[in-house]
Amino acid sequence: MKAHVYRRNGEPTEVLGFEDIAAPAPPGPNEVTVRITKRMVHPLDDLMVRGYIPAPIPAEGTVPGGDGVGVVEQVGAGVDPATGIKPGQRVMLFPASGTWSERVVAPAMAVIPVPDDVSDTTACQIAINGITAIVLMRAALAASGGAPLLVTAAGSGVGHNLIALAQMHDAKAIALVRSDAGAAILAPSVPGVAVVSSEHDGWAAKVTATGGQAPAVAIDPIGGEMSAQLLNVLADGGTLLTYGGLDPRPSAISTIPLTVRQLTLRGLNAYGWLASTPVQRASDIADLFELARRAPQNFAEYREFVFTQATEALAAAHATPRRGATILTSET
Repeated sequence: MKAHVYRRNGEPTEVLGFEDIAAPAPPGPNEVTVRITKRMVHPLDDLMVRGYIPAPIPAEGTVPGGDGVGVVEQVGAGVDPATGIKPGQRVMLFPASGTWSERVVAPAMAVIPVPDDVSDTTACQIAINGITAIVLMRAALAASGGAPLLVTAAGSGVGHNLIALAQMHDAKAIALVRSDAGAAILAPSVPGVAVVSSEHDGWAAKVTATGGQAPAVAIDPIGGEMSAQLLNVLADGGTLLTYGGLDPRPSAISTIPLTVRQLTLRGLNAYGWLASTPVQRASDIADLFELARRAPQNFAEYREFVFTQATEALAAAHATPRRGATILTSET
C-alpha cells in the first residue's frame, strides 16, 4: 500500500517520500483495520518531520499522522458490537499512528463512529483539534473564575473550537492573532467575539480593555517569546495553558513574577484525554459532534490536497495567516 515515509529529519521536500510499504497485518483482539479517506495536516506534523520535536525514527521509517477519518474494513475479536464499530462504518480515529497511509490498524478505543449528519471533512477536522480544545476548555473554565479567556492563534482549528466551546459554556473569550490580516480574516467567522492583533505594540493593553479586566486564563500553542508576554497580560493568580510550540525558540520566563503574582504555567495535550473515564470521553465526543452542528462555519473553510501532495499540504498548514484546515485526502 502507499504511504508517506521519512527516515531522517529535514526539509520535507528532501526527506519525505511517497512509496509502497507493507500492508498492515489483520487486526488482533480489540483492534480495527480502517481505510483512511481524509487526514488533517497540522503544523505539528511539519515540526516533527523537520526534527524540531525529537522523536526516534525506526529503521523502516516513520509514517506521519496521528488522526483521521475513514471506513472500517475489518474488526478484530473482542470488539464490543455495542460500540457501533463494524465493517462499512465511517469512523474518526484518535489516537492512531501512521495515518498518512492508505490503511491503519488501530485500537478499538481509538475508533469513534461518526454520525450520519457529520461529514467526513468535518469529522476529520474535529478529531485531534476538537479533543485538544475539549481538554483545554475544561482546564480553562476550572481556572477562570468567570473572568475572560484569552485564546491565542485563534484563527487555527483549535482556536475556532475553543471559541465555540466558550460560547457553549457562556464564557467570554477574546481572540488573539498575530497579524492585522489574520484579524480581518477571523473576525467575520466569530461574531460577538473581540479579535485583537498582536502585530503592533500595545496589544496587551487592548486585550485588557476589551475584556474589561485582565484575562484569568490564556490558551496558547505558540510558546517562544510569546509565553513571557502572555504571563504579563494575565491577572494575578492567572494561568497560562500551553499546548504546543509553533515558535521552537526557548521561552525566557522569570520565576520571580510567577512567584510574586502566583501565576501558573501548565502544559496540556489531547493525549492526556485518554486518561479520562469512558463516561467522560463519551460525553466529550457527544459535545464535539454537537459543536459541529452548532458551529458549521468553523469547518467550512479548508484546503484539500490529493494524497500525493503531502509536502504542499505541509507548507499550506504552516503558512500564515491561517485560512482554515489543511486536509490530505485519498478520495478522488
